[in-house]
Amino acid sequence: MRVKIPQYLVNGMAVLILFLVPLGWRPSFKYYSKWASLFGSVVSVIIMFLLAWESALIAIGIVIFLLGYVLYKKPEANWGSSVQAGSYNMALSYCVGLNQVEEHIKNFRPQCLVLTGPPNFRPALVDFVGTFTKNQSLMICGNVIIGPRKQKLQELNPSGHIRWLNKRKIRAFYTGLIADDLRSGVQMLIQASGLGQLRPNILVLGYMKNWQTSHPKNIESYVAMLHDGFDFNFGLCVLRMKEGLNMSRVMQAHINPVFQQSEEPELKSAGENGANCNPQGTLDPEAVTVEQQASTIFQIKQEKKTIDIYWLFDDGGLTLLIPYLLSRKKRWEKVKIRVFVGGQINRMDEERKAMIALLSKFRIGFHEVHVLPDINQKPRPEQVKRFETLIAPYMLNDGFKDEVVVNEMRRDCPWKISDEEIKKNRAKSLRQIRLNEVLLDYSRDAALIVITMPVARKGKCPSSLYMAWLETLSQDLRPPVLLTRGNQKNVLTMYCQ
Repeated sequence: MRVKIPQYLVNGMAVLILFLVPLGWRPSFKYYSKWASLFGSVVSVIIMFLLAWESALIAIGIVIFLLGYVLYKKPEANWGSSVQAGSYNMALSYCVGLNQVEEHIKNFRPQCLVLTGPPNFRPALVDFVGTFTKNQSLMICGNVIIGPRKQKLQELNPSGHIRWLNKRKIRAFYTGLIADDLRSGVQMLIQASGLGQLRPNILVLGYMKNWQTSHPKNIESYVAMLHDGFDFNFGLCVLRMKEGLNMSRVMQAHINPVFQQSEEPELKSAGENGANCNPQGTLDPEAVTVEQQASTIFQIKQEKKTIDIYWLFDDGGLTLLIPYLLSRKKRWEKVKIRVFVGGQINRMDEERKAMIALLSKFRIGFHEVHVLPDINQKPRPEQVKRFETLIAPYMLNDGFKDEVVVNEMRRDCPWKISDEEIKKNRAKSLRQIRLNEVLLDYSRDAALIVITMPVARKGKCPSSLYMAWLETLSQDLRPPVLLTRGNQKNVLTMYCQ
């Protein structure tokens, strides 16, 4: 059945369309143009169906078929895509619009700057952060290339790394830069990464596994980067895995059996701590096929395991937020989350109920709360002896030396630990030893351990002593360990009835 439309109505519609469509092209109608174009398109489709609905259906069917075919085949074309241009304009408009929105705790998102070096060298670090930022927030993979600018410019090409991230289905950006040393490069990344409100607020890096064999200056640089993160008001996350994070040697050996690693201490350390490229130059990500890509624990569906959170200090809630976001992902949805807090043995039930009530106000459904009354006990003597052996090579041994000699040694070797610093930090050292015993007792079979990272006062704790704390706290643990520390900015909001 055909609907007969009066001629004056058709003419009126035609005039309306001819008037509205050009409005969408006029810059002066910036905010009205989208609605004008949409309205004109809808009216055109309605008139098509009113005039001849059979022909309209056939035409729309052909258009949908051709669109689906092009999207499926993705043919190579040498002309610009109007869809891409529209997406760019829309993204740019929204990014600029975010500058007019005030920050609020309810809209907080963990936007991560991840010091991966070449992303294909540290797939576990990339997979971990990509798991809780996917479809949620920003992730930037940062790579600091150390060396002369003229010689390293060819390594700055990001296209191969972006293709690797796309193959791994990681929604992230990649940015690389050339710097004279690792710390200055990281400082540049911290200050310059992001755009407007899409700026990182969390610095994520790998644990420096080889710190005991690395040059002490590299230890100084690594700990200084952690302090820089706090100075720039970032939260911090340090991921440690028993087998390590750096896969560059394995991949390089697979592609080139005669691979030899550089002996320069600065470059050698850069390959371990998750912040720099390979000393021999970046391995082309295209050489690593999908079959050769390393599979990590964060790509596997976790079942009948736990995420253990040791919330020892109030850092704004970052230690709770990241595991919560992980639990909302499909691979981690069946994992139980346990929260451990310190307490007194005579008030265990009261403190447990108070913590459950607090978590419910945060609207976080962690009902398995454990109070640890023995967390402040003295550690076993053999573990204390092990810690003393760990820091022995870094001791200043200034007890019987002249003050002039001691000051000169401090100036030349700031990473050395004096007897006075050992005494002042003894309680904190014993606490890390005891916490490691607690982790081994309660979380030996966990899928992931998240613990509040200890913080050393700048200028009051030598870098070697601080690294000994981190080493002692996370040693001998089979599950991945995430050391987190917020910047005292609240990231969780309470629900008030």
